[in-house]
Amino acid sequence: MVPLRLLVVDDSAMYRQALQNIVTAIPGVECIGVACDGKEAMKKILSDKPDVVTLDMEMPVMTGMEVIKAVIAKKLNTKLIIVSSCSQTGAEVAINALKLGAYDFITKPNRLGGLGAKENIRQQLLEKIGTLNFDFKATRHDRNVDSYGAAYRESIRQKDLAPAVKPVAEHSGLAVEAVRPKAVVMGCSTGGPKALLKLFSGLQCPIDVPIFIVQHMPPMFTETLAKSIDEISAVSVKEASSGDKPLPNHAYIAPGGRQMKLVQGREGVEIKITDDEPDNFCKPSVDYFFSSVAGIYQAGVLGVILSGMGDDGCEGLRKMKRYGVKVLAQDEQSCVVYGMPRVAKEAGLVDQQVSIEKMSSAIEDALKLPRKRLKSAR
Repeated sequence: MVPLRLLVVDDSAMYRQALQNIVTAIPGVECIGVACDGKEAMKKILSDKPDVVTLDMEMPVMTGMEVIKAVIAKKLNTKLIIVSSCSQTGAEVAINALKLGAYDFITKPNRLGGLGAKENIRQQLLEKIGTLNFDFKATRHDRNVDSYGAAYRESIRQKDLAPAVKPVAEHSGLAVEAVRPKAVVMGCSTGGPKALLKLFSGLQCPIDVPIFIVQHMPPMFTETLAKSIDEISAVSVKEASSGDKPLPNHAYIAPGGRQMKLVQGREGVEIKITDDEPDNFCKPSVDYFFSSVAGIYQAGVLGVILSGMGDDGCEGLRKMKRYGVKVLAQDEQSCVVYGMPRVAKEAGLVDQQVSIEKMSSAIEDALKLPRKRLKSAR
């Protein structure tokens, strides 16, 4: 198997060395070099053509954001993984980088002391690298993308990203019937932020039901994501809080590092945020949330699975499907990582696959909403 060629970019000599050591120890990955600023990084990206770059954002001479813009402008087939600080500012920078076209991000601790911090970085890199959705056919004919991804899933067997699932009744080719759901529920991971921004910017009508979103993200990042989506959408979007009572034309994003579920309160359905253990190795977990939805809304739900790695959401969809819930899934061509939608489809849980460009229209159709653009839907 041809090794994945990776370039480390960071203005901190300590982090450069640490990342280089971590990357070098990952089987199947070759660290082809390091760069201390954006200008040096661009020179090496153009000359050495790395498959992946771990990119610090705050650097002298040329910032990480400028590197992203240059890589996108030159249409280079290099995946940029942002290395972000665990702070509000870091979250804002990471979300903006994803909006520009970065592949994904990892978080770095404020201090590298101890094995725990380095192991955390290693696990994050394993997940991001192991699920890269490259198209190498035009440039590197000797790489088998599927076997490459499988090798990384094998290397972290204890955190199986896409286990086999038992198919239920097949819905292949069946268009979603017109329904009147009482809620829309969404699950996503890698590639999710960009998909959500595209989807919500396309919603033209006031949505007369609440929307719930579970996006795999660490603390602080989901609040920033919610604000970014809120700015471009006719739907009011916020990070969910315990006690929130779902409102029409409002979207609620599960807080990073917490679990979200729906419960039946004295005054109706409400959101509950918990510190329950990870479900399917995820916190927040799509399965955890979808499982709570099944008992609350029963058939009155429209399920949506967007870009993401692994199989989170599949078991939750299975529970909702028992009530006849309809499910839309993002198609392979428009996914950054075709993992969660693929597993759900192969399990026979998807009624219709839709490109992210058409997902907002598909949701409006399923909700029987009129097609008209409003200046202000709030």
